[in-house]
Amino acid sequence: MTFLLAGGPEGDVFVGRKAELAGLADVLARARQGEPWLVTIEGESGVGKTALARRSLAPPAGLIALWARADPSETDFEYGLVGQLLRDVDRRVLARYPLLAGDVVRSSPFAVGIQLLGIVGELQKTGPVALVIDDVQWADRRSVEALSFAFRRLSVDAVAVILIVRGDRDQLEAPTRRMLLGVAQRRRMVLSGLTVNDVAPLAAALGAGPFGSDAIRRLHDRTGGHTLYLRTVLNDHDGLERLDRETAVVPASLAAAIGDQLAALPAPTRALLEMLATVNGQVPLALLGEAAGVAEPTEALEPAVRAGLADLPPDEPTRPVAIRHALQRDAIYAGMTAGRRRELHARAVTIVDEASGWAHRVASLDRPDESLAAQLELLASSEAASGRLALAATHLQWASDISPARAERERRLLTAALHLMLAEEARGMALREAVEAAAPSPLRSCVLGTMAFSSGRLAEAELRFREALTQARADPGSRPLAALIANRLAGTYTLLGDGEKVMTFGRWALGTGCLDAAAASQTRTLIAVGAGNVAGPREALDELGHLDADPARVDVLDVDGLSFRGVFRLLAGELGPAVSDLAASLKLARQGATLTLGLRAYFYLALAQYLAGAWDDVLLTAEQGFSAAAIHARRYELPLLHLAAGCVPAGRGMTGEAAASLDYGQERLYAAMARALVCQAAGDYLGMAAALGPWRDDAALDGRSRMYAVLWRPLLAEGLVGSGQSGPAAAVLDQLRAQSSQDSYLAPALAWLDGWLAEQRGHPGQARRIYQRGEDTGSTESPVCTARLLLAHGRLLRRTGNRKDAAERLRRAVGLYTALRATPFIARAEEELAACGLRQEGAKRRSALEMTDRETEVAHLIEQGMTNAEIAAELFITPKAVEYHLGNIYAKFGLKGRQQLRRLLRDSRRPAPA
Repeated sequence: MTFLLAGGPEGDVFVGRKAELAGLADVLARARQGEPWLVTIEGESGVGKTALARRSLAPPAGLIALWARADPSETDFEYGLVGQLLRDVDRRVLARYPLLAGDVVRSSPFAVGIQLLGIVGELQKTGPVALVIDDVQWADRRSVEALSFAFRRLSVDAVAVILIVRGDRDQLEAPTRRMLLGVAQRRRMVLSGLTVNDVAPLAAALGAGPFGSDAIRRLHDRTGGHTLYLRTVLNDHDGLERLDRETAVVPASLAAAIGDQLAALPAPTRALLEMLATVNGQVPLALLGEAAGVAEPTEALEPAVRAGLADLPPDEPTRPVAIRHALQRDAIYAGMTAGRRRELHARAVTIVDEASGWAHRVASLDRPDESLAAQLELLASSEAASGRLALAATHLQWASDISPARAERERRLLTAALHLMLAEEARGMALREAVEAAAPSPLRSCVLGTMAFSSGRLAEAELRFREALTQARADPGSRPLAALIANRLAGTYTLLGDGEKVMTFGRWALGTGCLDAAAASQTRTLIAVGAGNVAGPREALDELGHLDADPARVDVLDVDGLSFRGVFRLLAGELGPAVSDLAASLKLARQGATLTLGLRAYFYLALAQYLAGAWDDVLLTAEQGFSAAAIHARRYELPLLHLAAGCVPAGRGMTGEAAASLDYGQERLYAAMARALVCQAAGDYLGMAAALGPWRDDAALDGRSRMYAVLWRPLLAEGLVGSGQSGPAAAVLDQLRAQSSQDSYLAPALAWLDGWLAEQRGHPGQARRIYQRGEDTGSTESPVCTARLLLAHGRLLRRTGNRKDAAERLRRAVGLYTALRATPFIARAEEELAACGLRQEGAKRRSALEMTDRETEVAHLIEQGMTNAEIAAELFITPKAVEYHLGNIYAKFGLKGRQQLRRLLRDSRRPAPA
């Protein structure tokens, strides 16, 4: 156990814990070898968790250690823990990560996690890294989310994460528990008290004793070996003198022992300690003495330092004083009367910074104070405007608690709940009972509607929002609130699939002129979504006409509009522009913007890349989406990511990888698409038709399913045609033809499906004309669709005796499929060529398909000319991990550099010579 004597950690004394130290030494040794580990050290307060961590990392541990300590009074400070971890990072390194070097509050945890990972990667150039977070149970939510992302991206990194937990980690909140699972290699340590054999060495180190074996045993039995309790008793010299005479010399609790210790100190010493307990932080000695009313603070502090109750670092000019342990602080504070606490809180205002002073001002009150409540509300308004919603909510709750009038109390509480529903939903939902107890008002209905929406109760949310809007519209002074409610009502109707109402309420909210720039941009996007539901993607794109045509010049405030413009361009058949918009919006997300579209942006980008033939890009995009999912585990979005991740493996014949999917709620259509793609690669047309069969009836579709039908109907039509269900197939093709434009990337696919249906109906001549018209359009935007048309046309020509023209089309199909590395489809095209007497032959070469997914991603980015640092940033890993995967690729294929790797990739996409 470590004891902080006068002078702080440098004077530590440590006894016992040999097994735990050996376990930590083993973890650190493994981390040095490039095997990241996470250790939790758990136990009650004062048992020695922090001391154990410090001892294990003391020289010559040889690690770069970054430390942070959470505090219950700072859980509202977004990224507070991240900021602490970066305090000692070289400013030149930090400057390369602008989010972390500047005001990080408005940034998403995803973007902060990316940059934190980058810094950890840079630090490893100097040596192994240890990240230590003490009292993690009080970590702020955004730091937890950012750290969760960074931990999950560690792979072959020399990093050890040590998380110190007060109590049992199983009692932690869900986001923090998820963070503990972020590293694959984990070890759990649960500390209890020291053994009886450790008591004598501890007493000797503290200058107490010597004691006989009976006294040692009594000390251990009474304290349970609790290290802080032992230290408190061993520092109580009066008690130790009675130890041999009185069996009950040790009080029944640590708090009582600290109380006895405090009572024996001079009055000026107690006054200093009570002031420190009230401030609950470090205070320069001169200011402490003045606030506590102690004329000679240096002299008065000495007994507290000797008793192990306070620390006074000798080498800092301002001589900041602090109570040594939180349990000591709590015991001292609990021992004061309510009047004494109020008196000291009032004095504390004069010696703390302005931000800390608000809590002391509130704590010094003994009656409601409207003036202070109004000041807190003004402060909260400023904090909310700067993005500090959780902090604003806390100050509004304080303002509510000290408001004399019920109406003001309720209004401030309701506003706090509204902020929390955006900042920390769980804390917001905890206020539901208090919200329901408030008097009816538009604000109350709005908060209850927001809670219902967040819980997925859309019908209730609609009812609450409509009720709130009716009430707010009747009050001219509530127009800004009415605009906010109308915005939320429009968002509710997007999920209910009622595009007309989305547009109606969205336009009304915009028309008030009361929305801020961010809310106004979001509302324009909602209107576009409504227009898409009602009239299709072209009308939706018209609603987004205010956006700059160049996605790189779109402002960060319009990131939602940009991402949805990409979606609507995909639905309108514009693959290239869709890829550009969606990629640009995700780039903004990496720079700190928050996307309403969430993980769906990765899905739609991956689908656009798949159709455009950028299959290696698809793997990268899907991987990035799953990385982002580590922060917000929204299960209803996971089917989309599984579909994005599965489409390329399915096309390349790796159906085991493609089959993983979740069938969950409103996204079950996407799970069905994933199953259809697996069946497509296997030639199982009945399976394709069965997977998407529930969506065959157009009248039964909701607005969203209908708007996105151009993405799934081609698969349904293929399954129906291939399984001989010509009547239903014709109906689905009519629906698809009516929805897609003639210049869409789908034109070759439609020609292929129409021609194939004609073949199935026994009209080969008609089929040949349809295939030729499809080729004559010249559409090559989607190699996937073009190759299917060429393969079908070539097969028909071969069967009708025109082998020369058949072979020409089949070779082109083989070329397109080879570039995609679409193994099952290459085999089908080559079978047709063999039937023409023109089997493809070529030397056997090792295929790039033999790479793992991560190796494929690294190789693909090498081919694009990226450096290791750029690849690391793109893949959300560290440069060390890039070097590892690149080394594996070179060894696997016998390559000597990037040039040979690029040649291998080019060759893998080139058809073998005929």
